[in-house]
Amino acid sequence: MDSIYSEFAYDDAFRTMEGECDDILIPFVNYFHNEVYDKSAKVIRGRNEHFIEHADHSEDKRITDSSFGIEFKSHIKNYHYECESSKYDASLLIRMFEYDAQIALDNAELERHFIRVEFPNSGILLLRGKGGFDKVTIEIVTPGGCVEYPVMVRRMSGLSIDEIFEKHLYMLLPFYIFNMEEKLNLINEDSEELEKFSNLYIEIIDRLESEMTGGYLSQFSYGVIIALIHKVAYKMTMKREVVQKKVSDIMGGKVLDLDIIRARHEGLAEGEARGRKEGREEERESNIKKLAASYMNQDSSLSEDKAMEMARAILE
Repeated sequence: MDSIYSEFAYDDAFRTMEGECDDILIPFVNYFHNEVYDKSAKVIRGRNEHFIEHADHSEDKRITDSSFGIEFKSHIKNYHYECESSKYDASLLIRMFEYDAQIALDNAELERHFIRVEFPNSGILLLRGKGGFDKVTIEIVTPGGCVEYPVMVRRMSGLSIDEIFEKHLYMLLPFYIFNMEEKLNLINEDSEELEKFSNLYIEIIDRLESEMTGGYLSQFSYGVIIALIHKVAYKMTMKREVVQKKVSDIMGGKVLDLDIIRARHEGLAEGEARGRKEGREEERESNIKKLAASYMNQDSSLSEDKAMEMARAILE
């Protein structure tokens, strides 16, 4: 089995971008909840693992797709999003409430005779399906009265490539292939449709490079997005060999292995550990050279100077 394949490719892609790429997460939140965060906003990671206790005292471990806070102008808001590859079903609300309640408890203010829980701003990204609603509601009936809160809903089907780039929603690009899912069999059999498909992904790569050059997208996030476009498309086209080969042909020279994430973490950790030590500069140069070598192995057309420049942009 090709190592690029993952049974959980869609969830993994969303969690990877949410957990690693602050610069693409901020515009995603702005779009979802009509916020106005700029580059000064700071992402504060939350805990994604939670344990749901049942009536018989058994527990289920649940992992949210994202749980984080954003600090902006001395104020912090918490967010929780789920990326769903199935069509909308009301049972999603049960899962959202369970997760929201656990996230609220994580941040509870507890005193001897008082507890305050703040529920996060929540949303569901639907990769499949169409519909006319942009939010659903959770109502909680308590002895002290009823409260309700909205869970925002957004769909891939409601966005074009132009809209994604205009709103800087790069986080959605790996999932754009869901908008073509119904045509994949035709694309697999029709050379003209395959050419249109190919041109679309070439355009996406070109526009991503322009966004990176223009300063809207970091070089690190660019590499992560390209790798995840490949992984998600690979999963979607596993039974359509012609389309799958075309994806690999297009992405082949561009795909950067997600080891860049590990290399970045190692570089940051070693830099912190060695902070004031004399060998810090040598260690950083060693990490840069290792990452540059990884880039050159992935793309034989890269010059050593270009690979070193890319590595420095991520690790320095």
